[in-house]
Amino acid sequence: MKRKEEADLSEWYKSPHRKPLIIRGARQVGKSTLVRLFCQNNGLQLIELNFEQTHSLKSLFASNEPKKILQSLEILYNVRIDTNKAVLFLDEIQANPAAILCLRYFFEQIPQLAVIAAGSLLEFALEEYELSMPVGRIEYFFMGPMKFEEFLEAMGADQLLTYLQAYTVGEEIPQAIHEKALEYLRTYHLLGGMPQVIKVYRDTLSLLKADKVKYSTLNTYRDDFAKYKTRIDLAKLQEVFDKLGTTVGKKIRYVDILSQERSAVTDRILTLFVHARILYRAYHSNANNLPLKAEINRKISKGILLDIGLYLALQGLSIADISQDKELFFSNQGELAEQFIGQHLLYSQPSYMHPELYYWCREKAQSNAEVDFVIQQGNSILPVEVKSGKTGTLKSLHLFMELKHLPVALRFSTSTPVVETVTSSLPKSDYRYTLVTLPLYLVGQTRRLMKSL
Repeated sequence: MKRKEEADLSEWYKSPHRKPLIIRGARQVGKSTLVRLFCQNNGLQLIELNFEQTHSLKSLFASNEPKKILQSLEILYNVRIDTNKAVLFLDEIQANPAAILCLRYFFEQIPQLAVIAAGSLLEFALEEYELSMPVGRIEYFFMGPMKFEEFLEAMGADQLLTYLQAYTVGEEIPQAIHEKALEYLRTYHLLGGMPQVIKVYRDTLSLLKADKVKYSTLNTYRDDFAKYKTRIDLAKLQEVFDKLGTTVGKKIRYVDILSQERSAVTDRILTLFVHARILYRAYHSNANNLPLKAEINRKISKGILLDIGLYLALQGLSIADISQDKELFFSNQGELAEQFIGQHLLYSQPSYMHPELYYWCREKAQSNAEVDFVIQQGNSILPVEVKSGKTGTLKSLHLFMELKHLPVALRFSTSTPVVETVTSSLPKSDYRYTLVTLPLYLVGQTRRLMKSL
């Protein structure tokens, strides 16, 4: 299955200033498959080492001498390595800290050799062994689950995908196409974007078989708990893991997660899941100016999970339970819509940028307000509202727009696109701004479409 990251990988490989690349991402998002397909499609020699599967290879990197390492690999694999046409792929590099440190020597001594490393629990190795990354001698590449548009391509919906990618703001989408896109969208919500889940569904068209893969993935994440190397007992890790879904779209309150535990312990456990890239925390930003990160309050956050399909599984909702109710998502599952938009916005920036997301809220007695997300669009701040249905109130958005004096806002819903000038409905206010409403399935085109405005 094709991933957009393959084009990013090609750009990295062709760069004259290429450095060893570390692909960051949760388990089973497709990091290893991406590298293999890239090498296959570009006629490159792949030398792949997996440090979790072959422990004997670890000793090769203790010397910090790349030429000796390559010589040993040629003997062990009985191959001749052409450093100008080969890719050395160090998978699960967190299992061999010496290899992490050795990346700088590959860059300095054999710069013509393309070196890629991948790790799903890299932060844990850095913390446990008190390692520091070789600054200035490596590059990062962040990878998440398959996006909705990649799902369309995998399912052979090429014409619909082409249509969405060519869509322009203000263009009317025929109702029949809209309903077809919503049908695909609903299927994606049930499946999620984990590559193996989508592959099984594509090959079998069985939601039940795909559901089994989702639950298998969750069990894989649970098996990783023992690798976190923490003094926190596994029972508490399990308890928090099972409650991660309750953080989506809601302010994280530690007392709701571990009611009998100190906040510092709960925060530490949540940080572990952030490091494993299972959980992302969208922090409140005052959003007065750019960058948004400069005005965040780390005491106020809400959760976005790695993947919408895993979110459903964590909530105990199997496909068999909900696949018969076609209105479940569209009518009363606002958190599901927010999760879908959130995970796509996280990875809407170039792959070399660390995935981050923010939102805005005001907590006052009798007058709470919240804007689901705020993102940087060019040199401007763009508020993003998410509605699970076709309509919804905009009181919080009106307040935010007037307070920040912004000209354009974006709303996602299940309705067809609309561009309109709206007037605040707040008392004693006549503030006007442009509201762009896009169907949820156009989230992959957010940056392009909003740039046109």
